[in-house]
Amino acid sequence: MRRAGVLASYLVLALAAFVALFPLFWTVSTSVKPRADTFAMPPRFFDFAPTMKNYEAIFATRGFAQIYLNTITITAASTLLCVAVSTLAAYALARAPRFRGRRPLEVGLILTRAVPTIVIMVPLFQIASRLGLYDNHLMLIGMYAAVNIPFATWLMTSFVGQVPLALEESAAVDGASAARILWFVVLPLILPGMAATTIFVALLTWNEFLIPVMLAGNSARTLPVFIAGFISARNLDWGPMAAASTLAIVPIALVTVLAQRMLVGGLSTGAVKG
Repeated sequence: MRRAGVLASYLVLALAAFVALFPLFWTVSTSVKPRADTFAMPPRFFDFAPTMKNYEAIFATRGFAQIYLNTITITAASTLLCVAVSTLAAYALARAPRFRGRRPLEVGLILTRAVPTIVIMVPLFQIASRLGLYDNHLMLIGMYAAVNIPFATWLMTSFVGQVPLALEESAAVDGASAARILWFVVLPLILPGMAATTIFVALLTWNEFLIPVMLAGNSARTLPVFIAGFISARNLDWGPMAAASTLAIVPIALVTVLAQRMLVGGLSTGAVKG
């Protein structure tokens, strides 16, 4: 009976892995398929002659390198800003004395992230245009950070709450200031949580489409907007779009693999009370 349960668990996990990985496999395989094989019926999974013409078309596109660099730069800067601010906010929330209205404040943090981004885009577009910040890297960095800070603060609050208060009290008795306690006592203990939060925020930022499509032109355009450009009213260029999508996967996949140990540790820390 126990073996049957274990076998069923593995079958469910295998099915879940297939559902999650098959779109990735299809995207990568389409990126190296000739155009004729892309539309072949029945679909050709392996029996085709790989070609790099789709990637050549992408790199031949004017401005692609700048768009790729834009996406990396904006994602890195906004993620660092978001995690820094949310860590300070989370520490304040986790260590502040209980006060009336604290619970609504914490709930409000999540509700602000739940608000559809389209609701705030029209006024933000008008503000950016009037301030001369349309198609500006700093505007996108600030917007990405502002949108993700509530979610990141909510995540980081749970990680900070796992740090024993006795450690901070001991450091305070020894004469450490609040800043030194945060830097030398709290931060080393919540690094796995910060890594997990950083990856989640980076994923949200890297994949954001609506903000750059509304607030960026040619100078600050990002990969999601560039990839969407392969879809038109009369045509959908699957090969180059799959190639661009594959290239868009690489940086985030590398960061996730390199930070995998800290990510697992962070998720475990946030899930355990003690």
